[in-house]
Amino acid sequence: MSERKSAKTEHAHHHKHSKSNKVLRTVSFVLTPFLLLLFVFGLFSLALLKPYNNIKPYLDTVFNPENTLPDEGQISIYHSDDLELNVREIEIQEDETKDPEKHTIIYPYYGDRYGTLNIESVGMKDIPVYCGTTLDILELGAGWDYSSVFIGKVGRVVLWGHNHTWFYMLPQVQNGDIVTLETDYVKMTYIVKDRAVFHETDRTYTHTTPGEDHLTLGTCWNNGMLGMSVYRLGILCDLVSREWKEVEVPQE
Repeated sequence: MSERKSAKTEHAHHHKHSKSNKVLRTVSFVLTPFLLLLFVFGLFSLALLKPYNNIKPYLDTVFNPENTLPDEGQISIYHSDDLELNVREIEIQEDETKDPEKHTIIYPYYGDRYGTLNIESVGMKDIPVYCGTTLDILELGAGWDYSSVFIGKVGRVVLWGHNHTWFYMLPQVQNGDIVTLETDYVKMTYIVKDRAVFHETDRTYTHTTPGEDHLTLGTCWNNGMLGMSVYRLGILCDLVSREWKEVEVPQE
């Protein structure tokens, strides 16, 4: 009786084990092709990533209306259009061996369309420059850093831009490239002298050196990858020329 019961138990155990093996084989048969397909899809996605990154700025420009140029009648996002222009006559001493020269500058309000940036060597053409560096401004174009000097004054001008839109091509800029920054009252022409990667808290490349004219163009830096980072890529430029325009100064 005991032997019969033992044989029955062993048969049941063998049957259960066989059933488990069958389920395992079935799962493996279904799951293995799925995992292989997922692996191949991952490799295919990585292969397409670089070409996609190359055309992403153009896709953003076409399909994202926030990256298109705003109407000239809506250049300010922080003040009403009926405010008067903040036009002032200032003295600029570009050369210490000469007397200061008087020129007219138009001070922007925060959020104003301030100027236009061009680096034709890498296809960065007619990039709008706005006064300020908040996220909503950087969606519209490059942002002028309020801690830097006003465009046209002696010192360092600092502009920031997103690395996935307006400043996407900034890493391609080379020493010797010409950069122009133009406003309604002055056209500044610079030459690229150097580049630097620095932490976001480092002010070495954004502070003004007394008596010297520089331009820093900055964007997030992830070793060439897109996205936010605590590191910045700075394109460092020296002034070549300053061309003033005729601006009517309102009477007091």
